[in-house]
Order: sequence, then C-alpha cells, then structure tokens
Amino acid sequence: MPSYQTTDLSQLTTGLIDADISTTVTHLISLLKDADYLRYPHRHVAPNVPHDVIDDATRTSAIHLTTRLLQHCQQLVDRQ
Repeated sequence: MPSYQTTDLSQLTTGLIDADISTTVTHLISLLKDADYLRYPHRHVAPNVPHDVIDDATRTSAIHLTTRLLQHCQQLVDRQ
C-alpha cells in the first residue's frame, strides 16, 4: 500500500485494479502533472506561476475529470 501522506495520485492508486479509476487518474496526471506543480510557484519556469500556466480550458477539464474520479470512487465503494 502507498503512503497516504502523499499527494501523488499515481502512488495513491497503487494496487487498485479498477480500470475507470486508473484511466481517469492517468488523464488527470497528464493534465495537471502533480499537486506540487499546482501549489508551488518555484516548480514553474520564472516568471510564470501556476495561475499563469493553468488556463480556463485546463481548469474546466480538471473539474470534469475530478468529478468523474469521485463518481468512480463512489461506485467502487458502493460495490463493496
């Protein structure tokens, strides 16, 4: 099991065999990279900060993917 002291989605999905969750996480990772990338300006090439790099289309896609991820997780919980 992964450490739950991480924000790395790919680590948090280790051991899951749900294809829908894995696919959605893969899309989120490719879209947003990682949580540190979103939170810390030093992860970006100066003078850009996350606000400069993440545009409206990316935000909308991230909201859609995150909503799908939560729905898939709820379905997984409901099946248990």
